[in-house]
Amino acid sequence: MNDRTKKRFFLLIAGSVGTLLASTSFAADASTPATATATIDWSKLQISVTGVDGTTPTVNFSGQNSSLNSYAQSPGQYESNSKSLDNWTETAQVTYDAGTAFANRLASQTDFYGTENSTLGGYSNFSVSRTESFSFSGPGILTITVPYTISLTDTTSTCYYCYNDDHASVSGHASFYSYANNGSSSSNSDVSYSLSNNYFETSPQSQSGTLVFGIFANGPGDGSLSINFDAGINVSSIPEPESYAMLLAGLGLMGAVVRRRVKAERSLK
Repeated sequence: MNDRTKKRFFLLIAGSVGTLLASTSFAADASTPATATATIDWSKLQISVTGVDGTTPTVNFSGQNSSLNSYAQSPGQYESNSKSLDNWTETAQVTYDAGTAFANRLASQTDFYGTENSTLGGYSNFSVSRTESFSFSGPGILTITVPYTISLTDTTSTCYYCYNDDHASVSGHASFYSYANNGSSSSNSDVSYSLSNNYFETSPQSQSGTLVFGIFANGPGDGSLSINFDAGINVSSIPEPESYAMLLAGLGLMGAVVRRRVKAERSLK
């Protein structure tokens, strides 16, 4: 095969690939969005203290902070923003709408709430965290509980050729350090729950429960508590098998045409 024939071959292949990819069909129901929500009911946070030798330690909270972050995008547009408050008496809310992707979250004195929507080709994500410091007079056990709810409504999962990568999760971390009686001690408590829906795995659509943190103190000290939740919706599509079959058939046809031309050129020599 001479250089001219090779060049013609590659041009034909490139043209066929471009034509077939341009006509590739994507099957998806772009009218029904997937939705993720996460809620923490801060008004029902409870604190329990157990002492040693009949003495009940005291606990004091301070330095509260709420942080909200979000990102939303759809083909050709996106929005991103964040907000932070150094107290829990104010209400902070951030809303993002980028075409087919919508994100909203709220942090108040009583509620922690966020929701995500996205249709085909869109993506949205949010994260919210609330932190505070505390002192504990110890020795004893400090228990903190707060209820949560997370949910995923993945209506586009009925489309076989759609790929969804969606999640909703809540998590928290509590830590405590004590320096007393010529010694030191530490205690940490972590908890997390999550739901996820994607092309390969599907979780239950909703879940409710309680985040429980336990601190064991050998003496007085200081600690911190952080509670977070986040959610993300990503809806895309993959080509139907018929599209791949068309592409392969087209490549085979172009190859046959080139082979015939090569044979014709050789017969004329």
